[in-house]
Amino acid sequence: EDRLRTLYAVEQIYNLLKPGDTLFEEARDRMEEAKDRFGKALAAGYDRIYFPSVDESEGREFLAQVTFDKGLKLGNGGQSAEAQIEQLLASPEANYKLVLDLSTEFTQYFAMAETYLWPSGMENRRTPWKDVVSRAKSNAAWPWMPGSSGLDTLKTEALRQSRWRIGEDDYIEKGPFPQEKSTVNISVVGTDSDSGETTLCLTPRHAGENPVVYFGNASDELENYQKVTDIDNFITTEATLYFIVKDPTSQHETGPKVRWLAQLKIRHQVEPIADTRRVTLECTPRADLFYTLDGSNPKDGIHYKGAFEVGQQDLLLLIYARSGEANQTTEVKIPSHGTKSIQIIDTKPARLQSKRVTLDTTERVFGVINRFRDQPGTKFKGVRIEIGEGENTVSVRFLEREVTALIIEGVVNCLRDILREEQAPITIAILEQIQFDSGFSAKEFAQIAGIELKPGEIIQE
Repeated sequence: EDRLRTLYAVEQIYNLLKPGDTLFEEARDRMEEAKDRFGKALAAGYDRIYFPSVDESEGREFLAQVTFDKGLKLGNGGQSAEAQIEQLLASPEANYKLVLDLSTEFTQYFAMAETYLWPSGMENRRTPWKDVVSRAKSNAAWPWMPGSSGLDTLKTEALRQSRWRIGEDDYIEKGPFPQEKSTVNISVVGTDSDSGETTLCLTPRHAGENPVVYFGNASDELENYQKVTDIDNFITTEATLYFIVKDPTSQHETGPKVRWLAQLKIRHQVEPIADTRRVTLECTPRADLFYTLDGSNPKDGIHYKGAFEVGQQDLLLLIYARSGEANQTTEVKIPSHGTKSIQIIDTKPARLQSKRVTLDTTERVFGVINRFRDQPGTKFKGVRIEIGEGENTVSVRFLEREVTALIIEGVVNCLRDILREEQAPITIAILEQIQFDSGFSAKEFAQIAGIELKPGEIIQE
């Protein structure tokens, strides 16, 4: 306190002087000396840190202390008092009380959390997350995490690695978990509209090194299921199949059947014939089709047996497709004969369907991203993103998952960063449908994508 008072008094005198004054040089030297004396007094007075710890031999909690070897210095940046305190607390002398970088030691702190922050006993693998947080605050042996959300960072990483699991009741569970039963992921590789064939890629999980996949219908007994010979290119004309995976070594228990339902794709064609028009319907995979022309439920409509004729007026064609357990309903507005332009109401939500859209240049891709980034209501279904050229092309498919322009942007930027190809060309194919907030947005999309919207392709309900 005495040296601080001296420093303060000298500073007040120094601030009243200006270069050239008789006492200016002496006051400046006195102030530098006072600063140095005060810094030494401060370092000598504050030379140790106390922190909560546990005596492992006795289990006794106490305040441990650690001392700065050469005192606490005053500085900036990496030499600031705060930085010196952090470095000391993170050192072996302080038993690593402070964690400066979680990312390099995640596994170690997962194990520590499971030991110190969960109730004792093998049966207590689930506990409320709020209790974990409370124990971390009150357990003297628990290290301090970086920032204000270090424990949440640890939880997020543990969940990402499936080391922990969290339920809807906010109870968190630590492993080891019971061994997963065998199952299979099913993705569509492609569909042939001419043959009605769908090519599937089957990826077994939790079934050992040499899993065996079987398939059949809902009515088939398991012993009648057939073996899949090529899991990477499984071709079928069915719209509903069940798959089951077995581990020949019996190390993994066989899981339940996994159902696959085809996405029925209904197509229509209108041809003028004399004073009438002929309507042809098709569906991939093959399916029973029913239709109505009066706005009634197509499930109870006319069973489609072949092309049928309609008049020259506007029509609302409702179509219902059914194949096995898969079904699909669609609506087609057929404009009056001679109408070539499409009528779109700007303010009504719109859906673009039955049209494959390809954004074949990077400029068009980012044109769509920039326009619809802030519109979460605009959703794309059946998106395939390709980055790169030739043999180095990387492809990401979202299958039936609907995604927004913001998600597409994130995938594109992430892949470019990982591949270290910031200028890699991008193409995007949208194979299923696009949902827009408004008809105006649909027209803007068509302009950016360079496509022509035709009657029957835009649905506004």
